[in-house]
Amino acid sequence: MNYIGAKIAAIKQDVNLSRVGVGVVLGARGVRTGAGRYFSNKVPIVQWITGYVPKWLIGDAIAGSSVGMLLIPQAVMYSTLAGVPVQQALLASWLPGIIYAIMGSTKDISTGPTSTTAFLTGQIVLSLAQSKVPPPLVAAVLSFCIGMWSMILGLLNFGFIFDLLSLPMIMGLLVAVANVVIVTQLPAVLGLTGISLVFSQMLPETLGKLGQTKPASVGLATASIILLAMLKFVGKKWGHKNEMLRILAIQRNLLIISIFTAVSFLINKDLEQPVWRVIGPIKTELPMPQIPLMKLAQRLFVPSLALTTTIMLEHVAFAKAFGRRNGYAIDSSQEMFYLGFVNFITSLFGGMPVGGGDLPRAAVNSDSGVKSPLGGIFTSVTVLGGMYAGSGFFQYTPMPVIAGVIIVATIGQMPPFASVKKLWKVSFTDFGTFLLTFNIATLMGNTIGIATGLGIMVSYTILRLMFSRPNVILKADLESRYKSLTPPWLAKDDPIPPGTQVMSLETDIIFANAERIKRHVIDTTLTYQFGIPMTDNEDLQRAWNYKREKYIGRLRRLAGVSHTDTFIPRLRVLVLDLSATSFVDASGMQAFEDIKTELCLYGGPRVEIRFVGLNKGVQKRFKRAAWKLGPPYDDDLE
Repeated sequence: MNYIGAKIAAIKQDVNLSRVGVGVVLGARGVRTGAGRYFSNKVPIVQWITGYVPKWLIGDAIAGSSVGMLLIPQAVMYSTLAGVPVQQALLASWLPGIIYAIMGSTKDISTGPTSTTAFLTGQIVLSLAQSKVPPPLVAAVLSFCIGMWSMILGLLNFGFIFDLLSLPMIMGLLVAVANVVIVTQLPAVLGLTGISLVFSQMLPETLGKLGQTKPASVGLATASIILLAMLKFVGKKWGHKNEMLRILAIQRNLLIISIFTAVSFLINKDLEQPVWRVIGPIKTELPMPQIPLMKLAQRLFVPSLALTTTIMLEHVAFAKAFGRRNGYAIDSSQEMFYLGFVNFITSLFGGMPVGGGDLPRAAVNSDSGVKSPLGGIFTSVTVLGGMYAGSGFFQYTPMPVIAGVIIVATIGQMPPFASVKKLWKVSFTDFGTFLLTFNIATLMGNTIGIATGLGIMVSYTILRLMFSRPNVILKADLESRYKSLTPPWLAKDDPIPPGTQVMSLETDIIFANAERIKRHVIDTTLTYQFGIPMTDNEDLQRAWNYKREKYIGRLRRLAGVSHTDTFIPRLRVLVLDLSATSFVDASGMQAFEDIKTELCLYGGPRVEIRFVGLNKGVQKRFKRAAWKLGPPYDDDLE
């Protein structure tokens, strides 16, 4: 008995077992309190629809319709690349927009067939050709398998793995995809046919057929590009003065496609051979939903994991890129769950796999002024109209004009050269990562490009840890650690001045943790400090899924802070202690930029951000990123 009692006492005193017990208790409480929010996160529309501004509906309608008119010809092209009938691509195009309006966490990307999903589907179709499995059946079963994998990973909230996508990697991917997209429009602009849709084969074949260029196609594409550029310039120059010009500029993509489609219809409707290339017959009937063949699903389930990873990687990378560009945050886990759900539903109708990694559609969507995911509903309605009532009209949509719209929109969404130049100034490693990601993604594909960039960043981080050395501290260092103008903010028994938020960062700020640290700093400041009220114009320009008062109210409830029991001062100063931070990369610098921007919007332009304990390397990194560092009472500081 003494032996058993001693063992029980030892177990009770075991530190690790005690921590496990505490973790189980806290986890059980978290499941109870967080279950409602977990499920509401899977249907984001319930969180933001009450704050939707009715004026946004115009922008959503214009952008969604523009994307729909672009998606129809894309479906025709991608069906050829996938080796399936055009109906399978159209069946995968009409439903995702409606589902994304309910479940999506980004406003810009458009889900449907993409070049990647088409290419990967085509490879699977070819591999099963000897087994005489019908290509439409392969596409539907593949959608089902991808849907199962994505839903499982999304339900388990595996989205955190995409925090490893650093700023240089995303920029390199965007520039690479933009260049590939522009080059792949050349055959349509030149009026060439019989050109491979695979990028590595397209350019040589295009150059070989330059003698077959059709002047009518070139003229049509050139006219559309010039008109789009003019409308964009007019809107930027005079749109704020004239409401009619502003609306005309916003709907330029939809306007140009509609006008030129009408012209093409009138010219080509009675001709056996159209003057320029058009998309052709697209009439499609919606079948009754049915479960795909389970025997084939068992065969493809494990191989489809690689396809699922590729599609999710592109989808989340584009969502993050447009979210960063347009000032909103995405939920990676929710995007994974949505991808799974929409592929599962698509498989029931026999559609091919879908994803959101399509830059042309995202560029046109953003360029057309989309305001929320509700734009996807108008995309779906437009595609359905093309499949049924408008099929006789839409089949005359000129491909050179579609190419012109894609080129102009894609150029407008490319990262500015100043961003690339800033990477060079801030960090050679980050610039090198951008450069390699760009080149590899261009030549070998997006997935290999991202994997290369990730490999470089992980390797560099590990090497920094391996070869880091402690610094020798001398008496002079101790005496000068805090200069006379930057004393310690927390001297003994001194209170923190009202309106001052003090935080200590206990680690290096790199691509893997920059986003979470940024969110934590901002959320903590919003919780314990008051800001200035939003103006009506600011409320109109905010992200559709961010209602500031509601968001801050939830943060304060979780922290136990209330207006009646706690005095909350107006935000004046944010103090960040970086004494434990030895290194900041480009993603970390972007996080500090975002913190500064968001808190100045919240507290006003006079909010000060002060840093304590910056070592020489981190100071140099801030200066290379064009931050003005100096004594806190210097009037020249931002």
